[in-house]
Amino acid sequence: MNCSLKLTLAAALSASVLVLATPAGATDFSCHEATTGAERTICSDRKLSNLDDKMATLYGRLWAVSGTRERLALRSYQHRFLAARDACGRKAACIHDAYLDQISVLSGRLIEASAEE
Repeated sequence: MNCSLKLTLAAALSASVLVLATPAGATDFSCHEATTGAERTICSDRKLSNLDDKMATLYGRLWAVSGTRERLALRSYQHRFLAARDACGRKAACIHDAYLDQISVLSGRLIEASAEE
């Protein structure tokens, strides 16, 4: 295997490990960079912002105790949540309910993961 190919493979492997080591997908967005109606609504509503913080904390905790396969599934699930949340637009009640559902699911999964250890 030539040196260039080895470097390319090493870079690809490093990038994939970095992606799996980072809990990407948890909202944790900057209100200065909020782009969707849902994000702007969350930034302007303390209750929604607190729910976002709680959800992001749970996501991070679950990420920390998950293996590679579980992390891939968790990331996919989180992306679906974010799409559903963003589909709420500026409807605070819809966003609120989406967060309560996600917090419930993540809490349950965290309890299950803790029981398995």
